[in-house]
Amino acid sequence: MQRVRNLILTIVAVVLFAVFLDKAPEILNGYWQRILNLIAINAILALSLNLIYGMTGMFSLGHAGFMAIGAYVSALLVLTPAQKNSMWILEDIYPFLLNLNTPFIISLIIAGIIAAFFGLLVALPVLRLGGDYLGIATLGFAEIIRILITNTPRLTNGSLGLKGIPAHTTLFMSWGCLAVVLICMVSMLRSNFGGVLRAVRDDEVAAKMMGINTFKTKVIAFTLGCFGGGLGGALMGNLITTIDPKMFMITQTYNILMIIVVGGLGSVTGSIIGSVLVTTMLEWLRFVENPITIGSINIPGIPGMRMVIFSLLLIIVIIFRREGIMGMREFSWNIFFPKNRSKQIKSKPETVLELENVSLQFGGLSAISDLSFKIKHLEIVGLIGPNGAGKTSAFNVISGFYKPTSGKIKFLGKSIGGLSPHEVCKAGMSRTFQNIRLFANETVLQNVMIGARVRQKYHWWQSLLPFIFTDVITEDAAEKARALDLLDQLSLDEFANEKASSLPYGAQRRLEIARALATRPQFLLLDEPAAGMNPQESAELMNFIRRLRDEFNLTILLIEHDMKVVMNVCDYIHVLDQGVHIAEGTPDEIKSNPKVIEAYLGAGASSEGSVA
Repeated sequence: MQRVRNLILTIVAVVLFAVFLDKAPEILNGYWQRILNLIAINAILALSLNLIYGMTGMFSLGHAGFMAIGAYVSALLVLTPAQKNSMWILEDIYPFLLNLNTPFIISLIIAGIIAAFFGLLVALPVLRLGGDYLGIATLGFAEIIRILITNTPRLTNGSLGLKGIPAHTTLFMSWGCLAVVLICMVSMLRSNFGGVLRAVRDDEVAAKMMGINTFKTKVIAFTLGCFGGGLGGALMGNLITTIDPKMFMITQTYNILMIIVVGGLGSVTGSIIGSVLVTTMLEWLRFVENPITIGSINIPGIPGMRMVIFSLLLIIVIIFRREGIMGMREFSWNIFFPKNRSKQIKSKPETVLELENVSLQFGGLSAISDLSFKIKHLEIVGLIGPNGAGKTSAFNVISGFYKPTSGKIKFLGKSIGGLSPHEVCKAGMSRTFQNIRLFANETVLQNVMIGARVRQKYHWWQSLLPFIFTDVITEDAAEKARALDLLDQLSLDEFANEKASSLPYGAQRRLEIARALATRPQFLLLDEPAAGMNPQESAELMNFIRRLRDEFNLTILLIEHDMKVVMNVCDYIHVLDQGVHIAEGTPDEIKSNPKVIEAYLGAGASSEGSVA
């Protein structure tokens, strides 16, 4: 009922705004119509950059370059042969471009596609970098594009630019394009693929262990964002009707960044609000650059003063509202109505995992040396040893974070040594971490659904148009029901709509396991699950681990320093010391093993007792 109400309200709002746009030429002068157009175009640009930066966590400073590509491509496609003949005076235009002419809509699509193509070319090598390096690389790309435009006069008319571009960007055209971008973007972000984008932003390591190919995901988001940059640039060129290389300096990217910072990184609604505020404020503040008379006081106009004032206002926003106006929140009609919270309710081989003479070296340091063991179906196996024994290194090799220097790793009879973490996860193995790695800004339910993405069959591009590709809706609904069931089984259902970061410690531990279970693993790696727990919580954990094995048909390998947990929950135990496998056996055998006692208590201690 709530969804129907919200849909009706949205349709009413859209119809009213469409009527306003229809009447705008009669009630608004040309200046304000242009501002309305700029708001829509800036919103498209802000949404596209927000997809890259705010929603996927890639710091890019190259958006002006993609705008330039879109603007020039569209202009070359809509200019008439006569205009091109008269405009290219330094050198003749390339013959194949002279008679090239398309409708404006087609030029927009082609502009976006070509910008996306260049975005893909940039993404493949550059996205292997991160942080500041990515920002510098994309900034360099934008400058390269601007220089190429200046120095290819036969293609772009060089520094003279293009003039007399047909003014095809009307109110309905700009806002219509924004509507299409909004529909596609909101549909994608509401799908589970949208959760995957945010997961990559929040914790790339944890995302890899949920079976997510983070590099591919970032390439997709970056390329889509570049399409939006090209589309916005094309609309801008056909609004202003004149373009030249100087229009696409780094300041263009900064203006878009201002919009998403003011509105809120990661918020679609914030990008729209930021576009309205920044565009109107920049225009309204122009009065400070003109002479002002207040009574008998005359204040001369100061060129550039509006940017000084605007920058001060931006600093104030960052200081007092650093997450932006919306933060990561989105507008919902529900804020106008009282909340109604209701509680939502193959045959296996005997040997599952086998390591054969596995070694891991970092330069001259040996982290693991000739490690060999087998784990059988439905066993709970412990991997123990003193600090620095190589336990975490073993986990990282098994789960794909490190490639073994030598040796073989077989999982369900297939070699996985050297596979990436997301490939290991797809094979049927999942893990947790010693230091809990949740997607803190996502809800408990979204965390679990992100884990489920690895088993879903629909493609990311189908999430752009879910009303056509209905498998997106069907699969997401099925995974949501399964995620809610998982939360219920792990006593987390009451927290389903709470942020993961707000949960108490024990609940966060269970949530990390629930997220791992959502990948539908056959083998689970638990990295110090009892870390930080009191004796009562540790006792509950022992029962919980056994229940995981029995109810989810799991084989479990765990690292744990709490010997009480290890001895009471494990069927079999392997012991490492300084990267070497020194012992294995049942808990009783390990307790009295002299090598184990010596490793934990030091030389000469084996005659004094046993491991507790």
